[in-house]
Amino acid sequence: MAQEIEFAFSVPGGLHARPASLLRSAVSRFGSAAMFVNRRSGRTANARSTLALVSTLTRHGDPCALLLDGADEVAAAEAMRGFLRDDLPLSGESLPAAPRPLQTSTALPRALSAAAVPVLRGTRASGGIARGRVVIGEGLAPLADGHVERAGDAAEEIARLDRAFATTIAALQVRSAGAANETERAILGAHLSILEDPELRSRIEDEVRSNGVSAPQAVRATIGHFVGILRASGSDSLEERALDLRDLAGQLVRAVSGDSSEASTDLTGAAVLVAEDLAPSGFLSLDRQHLRGIALGGGGRTSHTVILSRAAGIPCVTGLGEAAAAIPSESETIVDGERGLVVVNPPPAVLRFYEAEMEKLATIRSRLETFRTAPGRTADGRPVEVGANVASLEDVRLAFASGAEGIGLFRTEFLFMSRQEPPSEDEQLHVYSEAARMAGGRPVIVRTLDAGGDKPIPYLGIPREKNPFLGYRAVRMYGEHREIVATQLRAILRASAFGKLKVMVPMVATVEEMRGVRALVRQLSEELAAEGVLFDPGLEIGMMVEIPSAAFLLGALSKEADFFSIGSNDLAQYFFAADRDNERVSRLYSPLHPAFLRLLKQIVDEAHLAGGWIGLCGEMGRDPLRAPLLAGLGLDEISLAAPRIPAVKSALARAGSGECRALLDEALAKKSAPEVEALVRAFSESKRDRAIVADGTVRLRATSRSREEAIRELVNLLHASGRITDADRFEEAVWRREEAASTAIGLGVAIPHAKSAEVRVTSIALLRFEPPFPWVPGDEETVRMAILIAVAEDAPEDAHLRLIASLSRRLMDDGYRETLLSAADEEGVVRLIRDAAS
Repeated sequence: MAQEIEFAFSVPGGLHARPASLLRSAVSRFGSAAMFVNRRSGRTANARSTLALVSTLTRHGDPCALLLDGADEVAAAEAMRGFLRDDLPLSGESLPAAPRPLQTSTALPRALSAAAVPVLRGTRASGGIARGRVVIGEGLAPLADGHVERAGDAAEEIARLDRAFATTIAALQVRSAGAANETERAILGAHLSILEDPELRSRIEDEVRSNGVSAPQAVRATIGHFVGILRASGSDSLEERALDLRDLAGQLVRAVSGDSSEASTDLTGAAVLVAEDLAPSGFLSLDRQHLRGIALGGGGRTSHTVILSRAAGIPCVTGLGEAAAAIPSESETIVDGERGLVVVNPPPAVLRFYEAEMEKLATIRSRLETFRTAPGRTADGRPVEVGANVASLEDVRLAFASGAEGIGLFRTEFLFMSRQEPPSEDEQLHVYSEAARMAGGRPVIVRTLDAGGDKPIPYLGIPREKNPFLGYRAVRMYGEHREIVATQLRAILRASAFGKLKVMVPMVATVEEMRGVRALVRQLSEELAAEGVLFDPGLEIGMMVEIPSAAFLLGALSKEADFFSIGSNDLAQYFFAADRDNERVSRLYSPLHPAFLRLLKQIVDEAHLAGGWIGLCGEMGRDPLRAPLLAGLGLDEISLAAPRIPAVKSALARAGSGECRALLDEALAKKSAPEVEALVRAFSESKRDRAIVADGTVRLRATSRSREEAIRELVNLLHASGRITDADRFEEAVWRREEAASTAIGLGVAIPHAKSAEVRVTSIALLRFEPPFPWVPGDEETVRMAILIAVAEDAPEDAHLRLIASLSRRLMDDGYRETLLSAADEEGVVRLIRDAAS
């Protein structure tokens, strides 16, 4: 009987080439026929065809189904449920996210509007600001160019296609092998999946045979068909994927025509590329040593070209329309990826504005970098190691690049899947030893084979079961498959000579299971020692705590296990007796339920009472809002998806260990998961720095030389410190007040101010000027110091008036004022301002 899996499509960008290629690879491991159904669009597709899947026009949230029919349909359904639940939603997680749409008004920053300089408006596709000289790039050739090539006989044209596909696929494979980052590799992999799609090849060959056209015309016509489907989808993200198909069409046509040259644009010096459009292959062919920014007439925010731009840190503005064609070659140009602006031939005042903006962005990046490279710890210094969950060597590389302090979970089952026989000892040794080398002395916890359940491996011969999650899986099948497990453990032991590896056993329910694994490791260690093979004799052997029975045996298990790691996904599922894939009962599954938190606290307390180390490696650890709650439990480590590591470290650093424990106690007193969720959100908001002035909001040597520059510099201090959300909108509010009446109060001081929804917390910023300058042009009196007051919208109505009055009174005091003007360090100024504002 055919198996049917119903689900809501979980990838934010819809079913485009990248998730489609992953879905295709997942179903291709099984022999059963696989049909994908989109219930909204009514379209169906062979799940083994990337292009057919893309053509279903599936959007985020669409109701879908996967139908599996064949001899291994039950095993396939079990595996695909896990893929759709755990893997597919993460298909874009390692890719750089699109910038959030701007909330700024149509008004330009004062420095741009006052300069009366031509400013081109587009779409912010990749953030950052770049400056360089314009190089005009060539756009993509149209699919229908009017040129008709004389066709040979069908066999000849198909032979040309064979050579073109082979050449293009080989070139993509070479490029993928040398990819600069995981983003490039993922996008090139999606392109390869399209070229290897049998449906694409079959349609092109049918076009040759049925219509008697040449190979290039067949390529253009066939890919044009799919481009038309995407363009008619009504989804911006799917429409933008048409660029990938046009890109591949161009590569195939060049290969069919025997053109081995690669379309590229020569760049020299600091360059800004301007073009109507730019294909992913065009971007990858550019010399990024010289590329500073990109400005495109077409395009949007989610095309693979702009995703590549974000991964490379190249500012990009798209959607300029016909204005892009009017930008002169060699003109000095600013690409403002923060606002979606392009400024051609900027005058000195605008250049100064953008120099200050770039300095602000560098400050913000530096603060984020601090969290990436800093150790995980609470505000009072209690260590909480932040590690990464990985499944491959590429994941390991990304993890340490993202700031992982170790690998908290290396899922090894992926080494055993999608193949006809288990990996050899040497093959596994290579993977584990490379992971150890990459770690450079940091811990790598290798989970032993976790087969069965939602990860069936055909050559293991695990029988079909009514409830595989409660059945014959993980450590429970080690006895029958002792040789495979022993091979893996030997590889891990040998790899331990290269770094700090640890072994972790999954699905342990009894003490006897851990004793059995330890005995096998002891035997293998003796054999390796007798063979003279190097390994770490102190290799630690730990276990997953994911079965409730283990939670009540930790005292006894601690005599067999050197450490523990909580698998919150399965533990919660078993604890609530609720299948998280079953929509009818999934509401019961919540790791934030007070009852589950009590279980976690008992587990952590028992582990520490026995003198053990305990971490958590389930999905519960990936949300930064939950980090203080997990620290309150007393966990030694949290392991999660690599891209989220800096955010989790930042959340930990804002809360003291005592506060984390108090948060946990309050959560345990709640009655439901929604109450706990509201509690952790409120706690996160309460940790925002509420001090009215800080070191980062004071600058004793300002660069401003006018009121316009001074207001912007003050606003940037607050923006860089995270105290306002949108610098441009807040600057508008300051200027509305400033234009009503000058805020220069005499005595060489100005106090600009505004109350705005953009203010997160009422704040003060201060600048000192040397030399002083007139606040209003034409005034005889000059200003030596400016103090900006930013008041939150929810503050009392007269808050800014009281602050101004308080500051003005103190500033009238000659001694106080001169102390402010002569203070040698920012810390002293901060104390003086706090005193005056209190």
